[in-house]
Amino acid sequence: MNIIFKKLEPNEISMCAETLISAFREDPWNEEWTFEQAHVRLEELMSAKVSRGFIVLDMDTKTVVGMVIGRIMTYVSNKELWLDEVSVHPDYQRKGIGTRMFEYVKQELQQEDSSIRNIVLTTMRGYPSVSFYENIGFRMDENVIFMEGTVK
Repeated sequence: MNIIFKKLEPNEISMCAETLISAFREDPWNEEWTFEQAHVRLEELMSAKVSRGFIVLDMDTKTVVGMVIGRIMTYVSNKELWLDEVSVHPDYQRKGIGTRMFEYVKQELQQEDSSIRNIVLTTMRGYPSVSFYENIGFRMDENVIFMEGTVK
């Protein structure tokens, strides 16, 4: 497997959309994304000057097999990367790619701006993603409450 880690370029969003569709089609998410929905979501996420995207590219198949997309958020004493999208294609899961992808992201963030101190994300309680994030050093913050409100 010949894979590289790199920053996401606009012309790679279509490949990322395919990966998002494949990753979230599987258990436990079982989501049915259309290509258009996935593409629009990723374009929206990458549309701000604070947006950052990182991908894992399989050079043999010329496909994106993993991605991390988020936004740099500024606070009084530091900055954080708030993650909006993380996925690894099901055929490439459990091969260390996700762990290596996060190591790459941390390295890139440190080079970009030393005031970026944290990576923050939300995920569903009880999903396999929780143990993955814990295994790579994330922890649950007991001080934070996730809330949502409806528009209608």
